Amino acid sequence: MNLFQQPNQKRHAFIIKDHVIRYIGSKQPDLLHITQIKERYLPVGIVVNGQIEDMTTFVTILTECVEEWKLKRQRIQFCLPQQHTIIRTHFIDGTIPDEEVKGQLYLDLGESLLLPFDDPIFDFKVIGMRDGQKEVLLFASRESVLNQYIDAFSEVHLKPNAADLSTLSAYRLFFENGQVETGAYVIQVQIDAMVTTITIFKDHHPLFLSTILSELDQEGWSLTGEGDVTRLAWTNEAEEMEEAIEECVREVEKVMNFYQFNVLKGEGEMSQMLLCGDHPYLSQFEAAFSERLMLEIAGLSEQTKNDAPVRYYDAQGLVLKKEVYR
Repeated sequence: MNLFQQPNQKRHAFIIKDHVIRYIGSKQPDLLHITQIKERYLPVGIVVNGQIEDMTTFVTILTECVEEWKLKRQRIQFCLPQQHTIIRTHFIDGTIPDEEVKGQLYLDLGESLLLPFDDPIFDFKVIGMRDGQKEVLLFASRESVLNQYIDAFSEVHLKPNAADLSTLSAYRLFFENGQVETGAYVIQVQIDAMVTTITIFKDHHPLFLSTILSELDQEGWSLTGEGDVTRLAWTNEAEEMEEAIEECVREVEKVMNFYQFNVLKGEGEMSQMLLCGDHPYLSQFEAAFSERLMLEIAGLSEQTKNDAPVRYYDAQGLVLKKEVYR
């Protein structure tokens, strides 16, 4: 027992999207000790499709956030852009020790392991054995994009000690709330203003991830609100939003059909949808899914017991992450 070096339980969870920076601070890795809930909306073009396009302006805005929220030199957690991340299962020789799995993944790259980018950084989890082979759940992200965020945080004297995915953080929150069916295939649909992420889980493992970029013109969004409460609102034609909702439902149906018939080959099906996101019209999406899909839909309440609005869903889930470096 070491009485002089207690582990640091504080959480400083950052979520960065094309349109916003969100932050939740907590004294503990739970939702009962939250101290700050903050957000700063970004001008169009600073972050595009998960990549920082204007680093100078981004760092300037981030510096202002750090100063206003009093976070200088804090250890933080953040989520990687899901548009530049792949989740899939991969099989390797079952005799390879777990400590050599990552090296084998790099050896397989370009041969039995094909990825849509050439600078991957891997994380993995061995989830079982099948026919003498290890089944590896693989997470691969673009290292160049990851380094953008690490460099930006370093510029403003923040010290990342954990990286996660927004979709995994969202699932963690659903699980914490006791809303996830066990033993079933679960489809999670995360609808944010600029991107939709579809993830399929089984036994709490993510098996499939797909991102769909919004075709809506980002200039069609404007900020509205009173006092300290700011929201996004769609100011272009209402028909454009209606079509976007319909297209999203069609894409989710395509993913479900592909996975059930091409991957599961009809031997499994999804019985539940977890629906979340920061899209201002999320309720309209939910109504469309309810009308078209024979699924139980679980959502997050508009206001949680810790007073964090529902658009902070992934930041809350990131606060709950237990595995962080000291």
